[in-house]
Amino acid sequence: MKRDTVILAVIGVVLVCLALTAAATACWWTRSRATPTSQAALYTQAAGTFVADLTQQAFETLVAGATQGVPTNTPVVPTPSSAVPTYAAPSATLLVPTAVPPSATATQVFPTAPPPTITPIPVRCNQAHFIKDVTVPDGTVFTPGTEFTKVWRLQNTGSCTWDSSYALVFVAGTQLGAPASVRLPKVVYPGENVDIGVDMIAPSGSGTYQGNWMLSNGNGKTFGVGSDAQTPVWVEIRVQAPNQNFAYDLAANACLATWRSSAGSLPCPGNSQSSNGSVVVLSDPVLENGRHENELALWTRPQPVNGGWISGVYPAYKVIANDHFITQIGCAYGYPDCELAFTLSYVIGSNSPKSLGKWYEKYEGLVYTVDVDLTSLAGNNIQLILGVENLGKGSQAQGLWFVPSVRQVKPSPTATATRPAPTPTRTATPPSVTPTWPPDQATPTVPATPYPYP
Repeated sequence: MKRDTVILAVIGVVLVCLALTAAATACWWTRSRATPTSQAALYTQAAGTFVADLTQQAFETLVAGATQGVPTNTPVVPTPSSAVPTYAAPSATLLVPTAVPPSATATQVFPTAPPPTITPIPVRCNQAHFIKDVTVPDGTVFTPGTEFTKVWRLQNTGSCTWDSSYALVFVAGTQLGAPASVRLPKVVYPGENVDIGVDMIAPSGSGTYQGNWMLSNGNGKTFGVGSDAQTPVWVEIRVQAPNQNFAYDLAANACLATWRSSAGSLPCPGNSQSSNGSVVVLSDPVLENGRHENELALWTRPQPVNGGWISGVYPAYKVIANDHFITQIGCAYGYPDCELAFTLSYVIGSNSPKSLGKWYEKYEGLVYTVDVDLTSLAGNNIQLILGVENLGKGSQAQGLWFVPSVRQVKPSPTATATRPAPTPTRTATPPSVTPTWPPDQATPTVPATPYPYP
């Protein structure tokens, strides 16, 4: 009996060992898994712990009985420390899953949109850019029938070369006696400039005239300036017949004169930005006193250097008794450092020029009337010569002859028959410098020295 008891005890120990092994394996498996993330998993874990406690208590009871060798016919049932296990609700903190922080070296990659595709704007094959009017600015005054040459400066801003098949063509407005088309004077590559001139004639009637012109390629397709290459360039002139009340209108006939400066020959009408000086007829001048006028004036610019001058020799006309040269002189408005000398001379045939008067003018807000009686020259064909010299800053030398003309002035009963010497209209002391005049005026010439622009 005793042997049977021992055998049973050993078998019990083996069973307990097997149970312990299973419990340990279950515990190891449970602990090796990730932290439970659900309430069911937490309950399963608690039940496993309870079973392990029961197995441990049974093992201790069996070992104690075997060691003491106390035989018994009644099986010993191990009793847990608490007959009824109490299941407590898991703590609220156990229900919150613990997020596993990402690795410190992990980099989250976001998809990036590809850069936008930039479509280049194609350059037109044929396109031009207007730079300036080289001659005949808008509003230039001519007498009827005056011949002139209009010159535009254009730039090739297209991608095609303007070869000999390209031309400037008339498209609208008044053609002004010009040909329908004019070939370009040279081959013009993209980016290059070209001056294109067209010979024209002022109409016979007074008024304002405009003619529009565009370029054309070898296929006859026209193009112009502007962003759409469809804007024409134009010429705009004003035609005004000489004043019928004047014996000779020097303003209206300005371009019949031969103009020169200390730099050489000048075109008429000139370029008011030229460094050689210029002459331009103004139809709406602003005089030195700020007065706006609607009659003609000659805007004369000497060469902008110290002692620079400009002169115009008019065609001959026959003087009759009581002819007077009459004009108003002054600086152009807005040139406060203007300082000039105005002269009037004449020449008969191939003789040397002779002076009829000289007047000094500074910018002081006044204009002065010049009245020279030409009666002593009656019966002679004379050429009048207008002259202006710079005595101050070059860029400020802007002289105006307002309505320069020869007019018939009937003498009053007390007037003398002889021509009085011209009297300057101002008492200012003339400058000490010696004026520089054209050689054909028989006045000593003093070489001009360079004068810087202000």
